[in-house]
Amino acid sequence: MTGIYKADWMQALERNKQYGLSVPAIYTAPQEKYFTASRLAELPRIIQPALAGLTMDDLVCQCLAIHFKLLPVLQNWLGCPVYFTLGWIDDGKNGIFKFGDTLIKSLLDGEPRSSLVNLHAWLTLPSMEIFDVTLSTTFAKLNNLPEGYGGVFSQHPDSLKGFAFKPMLLGEEFLIRSKLLRFE
Repeated sequence: MTGIYKADWMQALERNKQYGLSVPAIYTAPQEKYFTASRLAELPRIIQPALAGLTMDDLVCQCLAIHFKLLPVLQNWLGCPVYFTLGWIDDGKNGIFKFGDTLIKSLLDGEPRSSLVNLHAWLTLPSMEIFDVTLSTTFAKLNNLPEGYGGVFSQHPDSLKGFAFKPMLLGEEFLIRSKLLRFE
């Protein structure tokens, strides 16, 4: 599948190489659509155990951990690789969770940082469909729109109107090397 998101995703792959981060193996089988109507109907049952006990505030504040936890769930369910994706949201204005090479380099170099690092995470499938269980709730909370609580993005991002997902890095190695993700 061609499109803006795929081009941005391929740039993220190159950025991983540029910073000496591991590069995920690219799945090149036929690019089927994974989020079919029947799978979308099944989706709540599949992800509910991984999300049990989380509050709406957790969805807003823990996108990295939540998507990291959901990655193997989707991978097992869909039977395909699922790529942990770090990036930002282009809203046509200032961007949401926007970051670039300056932040990436400073975090990898171990430079001091504030306790808040403005990153967003979601999952990308080989078809370039995305899966994001936190952004809708984050938008809803920031804009006082209760109808957005609990929403899920599970489609090809080129079909979205009014904003765009902008992948910057792939995989969790950046989070580990920058000490944003720790295993205990």
